[in-house]
Amino acid sequence: MPFVWMKLVLLNLFGILNTNDLVVFGLGNLALNKPNRQTSYYYGGKFSSKAVDGHLTMGNTQCSHTNNPTDTPNWLMVDLETEYEITSIKVLNRQGDEGDRLRNFTVSVWQYDSGPHIKYNMVDTEYCICVHYPNTAESGTWTNLTCTKICMGRFVLFVLNNPEPLTICELEIFGDIYNGCSTQYLPEMNIKTVVGKRSSPPNCTLLPYEVTNVYECIHQCLQMNNCTSFNYGPNLINTVNCQLVRCFSHPKQDFTVDSDWNWRYLSR
Repeated sequence: MPFVWMKLVLLNLFGILNTNDLVVFGLGNLALNKPNRQTSYYYGGKFSSKAVDGHLTMGNTQCSHTNNPTDTPNWLMVDLETEYEITSIKVLNRQGDEGDRLRNFTVSVWQYDSGPHIKYNMVDTEYCICVHYPNTAESGTWTNLTCTKICMGRFVLFVLNNPEPLTICELEIFGDIYNGCSTQYLPEMNIKTVVGKRSSPPNCTLLPYEVTNVYECIHQCLQMNNCTSFNYGPNLINTVNCQLVRCFSHPKQDFTVDSDWNWRYLSR
């Protein structure tokens, strides 16, 4: 878990107690040195890793930089390696005249690797939009943005909605650990049902459970990292009526006809 060092000065009945060596655990920048990638790489080593390396230099060579977009918008994605409730982001823009390229961008949060699914004019039924920024970020400084709603997921995607190269000198992401029981998040849950079909993605794991009803199956999925969908049958089949689909790629096109099961997708 990321942590921050703090120096606390405590006042007690006997005077001042200076706790120089106290370590307080808490969530700092979740993106720091996490796995990452972007649409393309401009020459000169301007890789996506430069956006999450903790170096706050705003020169062009110290920032991530893509080529011009082609058939998809330019984007940069960070894998947080576990699920969080994302609350805010900070983006450091490059200096100079070309800093005005960083405008009209969207930050979204995904349960799974979003890379194959990114396109222009995406519909937000498979991910959660943290924030959309229609303005131009100021050159050579930070733009601080708070999520407009609670977004839970593992992958954070920064998409530039204009036909320009994407340059980010540093991207910081903040949030809280998601434990599957957030009372704030649950009211925004949507369950999509496909009757008479069973999800059976080839590169994912099906985890079997015996549950009393579909809501218990939902609860099991919510508590498990990388559970993006589940199969539920009203009757037991070999002592199983709930199958959790655990994977990092979206499984919704990989299903088989099976009248004993209902396939349900968690849209969060």
